[in-house]
Amino acid sequence: MIERPSLEEAARSWLRKNEDLSPAEEVLKQALTDFVEKRFRGAAEELRRVHAIRHRLLDDPRPLRTLADLPYRDGDDETLALAASSSAPTDQGRLLFHLVRAFQPEKVLELGTNLGVSAAYIALGLRFAGKGRLTTIERSLVRLEQARSHLAEVGTDNVDLVEGDFDEVLSEVLDRLDHVDMAFLDGNHRYDATLRYFEMIRPRMSGGVMVLDDIRWSEGMLQAWNEVIAHPSAETVVDLGRTGIVVFAGINPEDARSPRRRSILRRRS
Repeated sequence: MIERPSLEEAARSWLRKNEDLSPAEEVLKQALTDFVEKRFRGAAEELRRVHAIRHRLLDDPRPLRTLADLPYRDGDDETLALAASSSAPTDQGRLLFHLVRAFQPEKVLELGTNLGVSAAYIALGLRFAGKGRLTTIERSLVRLEQARSHLAEVGTDNVDLVEGDFDEVLSEVLDRLDHVDMAFLDGNHRYDATLRYFEMIRPRMSGGVMVLDDIRWSEGMLQAWNEVIAHPSAETVVDLGRTGIVVFAGINPEDARSPRRRSILRRRS
């Protein structure tokens, strides 16, 4: 197996190699700088609370299907520990928090709630940004109930939980949201599915930021990532190995309309 740098190492590499930044890239630089330098600006206690939830779940051997008298889906035979191992680790959670706080999106969409760990990091980012709301979709009712409990434990009230398969509910959710400022794709890591969801979400983004997890999960996922970043409106791309970030044309964080420079840092596996 080829070793890849950590998220922090990859973020430092992007920061070293990119100067003469556009307004949107300056916001991205702020987020990545805070991430690598661990600047929490008053949020450290809340972030530690989310870290603690995930660490606790990693030691919990109970099967998901035993936790509530609810219909369960394929995969709900997993233990909480196994489900938590697929949730956002500490470094990725902090990255999501810093991206959200820096870009200050009004509407965030997450595909793949799981146990609510990544949703908690995003929700905290919105809280410290001073605005915004997260809509997160999950097909498993058992996982959604766990997520609801964990979000309440963190003390967030800016998250809407939606139950359903992405293919069945995403169109309706997008109609209800009208537009999306930031999207986090962390479910159904297959080539066709990833591109299908991208093609549904991207027209709802007038600019904005998209974060994709597990971009090297498989050859198909890597191919999907490469097609996403080849989209004509993808102007800034940051490849962090596991996680990919795309800033699309039209984002206007400082009411600036200047052209954006396309800036790509890509690591080959």
